[in-house]
Amino acid sequence: MAWHSKRHNIKHRKAAQDAKKAKIYAKVSKVIQMAATRGDNPSLNPALDAAIKKGKQVWLSKEAIQKAVDKWAWNDTGEVLSEIFYEWYGPGGVALYIKCVTPNTNRSGANVRALLAKYGGNLWEPWSVSRQFQEKGEIYVPWKIKNEKIKWKDIESILPFEEDEFEEMILETDAEDYEINTEDGETMVRIVTSRDSFMSTVNEIENAWRKIESSDFAYLAENTVALDEVWEGKLVRIIDMLEDDEDVDTIWHNAA
Repeated sequence: MAWHSKRHNIKHRKAAQDAKKAKIYAKVSKVIQMAATRGDNPSLNPALDAAIKKGKQVWLSKEAIQKAVDKWAWNDTGEVLSEIFYEWYGPGGVALYIKCVTPNTNRSGANVRALLAKYGGNLWEPWSVSRQFQEKGEIYVPWKIKNEKIKWKDIESILPFEEDEFEEMILETDAEDYEINTEDGETMVRIVTSRDSFMSTVNEIENAWRKIESSDFAYLAENTVALDEVWEGKLVRIIDMLEDDEDVDTIWHNAA
């Protein structure tokens, strides 16, 4: 009975993980499709280059990436894929800046409004919330790479850095800042760049010394607000609900 229960739990967790992966793949594919509307050559389309890199980082297959590019680069169906932002202020001064990528802006707008209405606050006009955020590049690099097939000549690439050594490497890129955080026993380096220097920094890191866990453009709050435990819990639930929506791509907030 215990074995059956354990087996059932494993199958349930695997199904949940597979569903989560499927959502991630769908959202990243949509980002690639959106970027491909500006041209199918990543060498001439920086947005597509960044989107393809993001696809590779989440292990999207080469075939799936190409399918996403082709779907919108050669789209003759008349369907339009739109990028739209929603700005929300909630109780406690928390602000959300929500990016949707959708072929149906009416649907995405109705869904976002319905979800946020459960928690009070209001959607605001453009620039009301977004003026508090600056667009940056955000890159995450593991402090130590695990589960990689390594040749001895590459062994230095997986050893933890000395922080002084890492700072020297960062100074050789166009990065603006970095921080080192440890969560659940895993140490990750977060590197922040300007929008213009994002891709050059990504390329420098990839070509010279490290595997990138993830990289993307981000809207970072210039000032943050502290939330009590009740509102911290509510914010987590709001973000989880929004992320489950097929049209919601990314959510940024100003909570400390």
